[in-house]
Amino acid sequence: MDFTVAIVGRPNVGKSTLFNRLVGRRLAIVDDTPGVTRDRREGEARLLDLTFKVIDTAGLEDAPGDSLEGRMRRQTEEAVAAADLAILVVDMRAGITPEDEHFASWLRRTRTPVVLLANKCESREAEQARFEAFRLGLGEPVPFSAEHGLGLSDLRDQILERLDQKSSDEAPAEGASSDEAPEDRAIQLAIVGRPNVGKSTLVNRLLQEDRMLTGPEAGITRDSISVDWTYKGRRIRLVDTAGLRKRARVTDKLEKLSAGDTLRAVEYAHVVVLLLDAGMGRMLARL
Repeated sequence: MDFTVAIVGRPNVGKSTLFNRLVGRRLAIVDDTPGVTRDRREGEARLLDLTFKVIDTAGLEDAPGDSLEGRMRRQTEEAVAAADLAILVVDMRAGITPEDEHFASWLRRTRTPVVLLANKCESREAEQARFEAFRLGLGEPVPFSAEHGLGLSDLRDQILERLDQKSSDEAPAEGASSDEAPEDRAIQLAIVGRPNVGKSTLVNRLLQEDRMLTGPEAGITRDSISVDWTYKGRRIRLVDTAGLRKRARVTDKLEKLSAGDTLRAVEYAHVVVLLLDAGMGRMLARL
């Protein structure tokens, strides 16, 4: 993978649907509930003849820095800073909102090139409405439908055009070494447990960086997020998972999706770490 692309935008505009479309499978949980994605998720994307790393991010919200939404926004800012290119997704069924304008203004001030993606343009009305997006000042909006896979070739052309513009001012990003071990040689290690026992905090401690979103709120992690880690020369893929509760207590649709995602991570893991909260006293952990 020669470059990295971060997908950004306000909540519920179709970022995770686009991410799943690019990676070719349903890695990210998709639901109509705004704010499903919280941590940034990475995957290997293929877009026609292009292969690259893609990052799905939390919905951008203008919120105080110490709130959950503010901490989610910092995760997105870090993803954009690390990426070679950002895709700003806007929802043409809803039209351009003040939030779209606010975050477009922020992206224009960054050094990361931006492709403007006018999503949900499968209808004629939405296709006509995409011309509103010109006022965001990010160039021509790409008409697209992440759900139906429309506009893939136009997106490819815009990505190459933005990267070519960037490479005229700076050296191209170094690609991954051909001597790297294949992905399937990494040990898949899943960290599971009840909500709020410290799974994300453990991952951050192992990585020695604030990679995962943490806080006092229970159930912050919703997707199973995998990150690469090297320990004593051995490649390990850490998988942070959503908290599991007894099945009888799970009634919310979104929590059911998160639980299913966690169980899939357990199924495909080589090693599973069951994390317990010692302060809770004696208890039986049942998966």
